[in-house]
Parts: sequence; C-alpha cells; structure tokens
Amino acid sequence: MAKADVAGVAAAAPFAALLGRLDPRRPVLVQTHDYPDIDAVASAWALSGLLARRGYSASAAYRGEIRSRSLARLVEVLGIEIAGSSPAGDRAQLLVVDGAPANGNVSLFAGELVGIVDHHRIFGEARAPFADLRPELASCSSMIYGYWKEAGAEPPRELATALIAGIQSDTDFLSRRSSPEDFRAYTELFRLGDWELASRIVRTVFDLRELGLIARALSGAVAEEGLLYAEVEGPCGQEALAVLADFALRAEELRATVVAERDEAGLHFSARSRSADFSAFDLVREALQGLGTGGGHSHASGGFVPAAANPGRDEIRERFFAAAARLAASAPPQAGR
Repeated sequence: MAKADVAGVAAAAPFAALLGRLDPRRPVLVQTHDYPDIDAVASAWALSGLLARRGYSASAAYRGEIRSRSLARLVEVLGIEIAGSSPAGDRAQLLVVDGAPANGNVSLFAGELVGIVDHHRIFGEARAPFADLRPELASCSSMIYGYWKEAGAEPPRELATALIAGIQSDTDFLSRRSSPEDFRAYTELFRLGDWELASRIVRTVFDLRELGLIARALSGAVAEEGLLYAEVEGPCGQEALAVLADFALRAEELRATVVAERDEAGLHFSARSRSADFSAFDLVREALQGLGTGGGHSHASGGFVPAAANPGRDEIRERFFAAAARLAASAPPQAGR
C-alpha cells in the first residue's frame, strides 16, 4: 500500500491513522468536492459505509448539483446514499474526499475539518489534522478501496460496483494515466462488484440536442498556440464537455483542449492535455486566477467561474490563450513536430 502523508508523518496504515483522529461520539460527514463526479460520490459513499461498519454515525454529502447523467443514473440504480445538504449539523467531523479546500473546489459544510483524502495536486497547504494525499494515483476510489482492505473487510456488491465506476470514469477505462495501485484495486473489485453494470452506466449517453451542441461548438472552435478552445451553450450534461475535450485532443497539432459551457450558474470548463509538460491543471488554474476555481490532474482538469464574475466571452477565451502561450514557452517541443 502506498504511504500517506498524515499530518506530516508517513503512515503505512492510513485508515488506522484516520480513525485515530476521529471522535466516535460525534457524527462524521464525508464531503465531496462541489459539483461532484462519479469518483467523488463513489469514494464518499464507500468511506462513510466503512466508518458506519466501525460504529460511527457517518453520512456522505456534496454541495452544488449533480450535472452528470451517468452519475445521476449510478445513484439511482445502486441506491447510493448521499445528500445535497448536511444531515450532521455543526457538530460534524468533516472528511473531504476527492478534493481539498485549498484548491477552492470544496465549500465546507458546518463542522470541524478533520481530514482530507485526495489524489489531486494540492494548490497550497492541506490544513487538516489528517491528510492522505496521493497525486500519483488516478482515482480516489482506489484509495478508499485500500482503506477497506486495510480494515480487513470487503465492500458489498453495490458499493464495490460504485468504486469500479469511480476508477473507470477517472481513468477512461484504464486507457489513460493509471498507477499499479489503480490496476490492483480494479482487478480485485472486478470480482466483488458488477463491472458490466458500472461500464454501461459510466459510458456517456447523449441526447440529440447535445449532439447538435457539440457539432456547433466544434464548428466555432478556435486553435492557437497548441490549444483548442470551444464553447457550448448550455445547459448540458457534464459528459458532453469531457467527451468533446477528449475527442478534439486527437488532432496531433494540439497540446491541450478546453471546452466551456455557459449556463445560468456561470461557466463550467473541461480541459485535457497530452502531457505533464503542458499541464491541464496549470492551464486552468492560471487562466481562471482571480475569477473562479479549478483543479484536477496534469492530463485532465476542470474549472468554474460564477456568472457574477464572468468578464465576457472574449476575455475568458483570451485568458486561456495567454496562459497557453506561457506554458508553451516553457514546455519542450512535441514529439514528431
């Protein structure tokens, strides 16, 4: 098992270290990043379920909304217990999974922040008594399955299916950057859960309107400095942005792609990159600095700008091209070019 950074101390048994930080007399709320994805919800449900087995009053929650059709379907089919508000009150011990307050993508519920479990890069310090941070992993679901193994327990079938879906969604079915631990977790969960059900749900399903939106976005896309920028007039499912960003990156001239969706809440972004030398994480963070939030990985990232902070279509686009030009100046040439 990979070692965890627990309050600055290396720990080979992160779940035991986490339990050492929790008060069994107080409720525990496992909170995802805002506007959660499949990996975040699966991780929160699985961790709250494991804590419940240990006798804790544990629940899972998120802020924002579920924007993914696949995730909404997963919640419905598996009966995932997660709320859009906190049932624990201000006495809650907060555990954040698949996100970090320092990255600006978690609006904490009332209570005391006790721990962070995340596989993303942290932009700043993880200010919590417990911090299990493993950016080398591709999925937070792999981390939480490791907690179940450490506890000597096997997740029930529905929960194992959710963790399979979390790994599938964050690794694009193990086709992009994954660690040996992600592969091991997927292999072991394969026999515990229903991988076929998870696969059917995770695979993107569009309606005809969204297909039309994608076609129009591509026709109006602009490419400069190795970056393609496209906009979708929402509302639409979260998957539409990700699939369009992945598809456009197939053009060999591009280093990265960004797709923006406009809706009443503001601007939602999905970014993809070929390599860590031209990081999607850095691109989004730099372009949205002072306007909104962003986070993720070097190969895949996302962001959000509230409607009140939106400076306009042209300025947002130019911010991304300016950020891309700065990244390109410091990145090595692309292979074959």
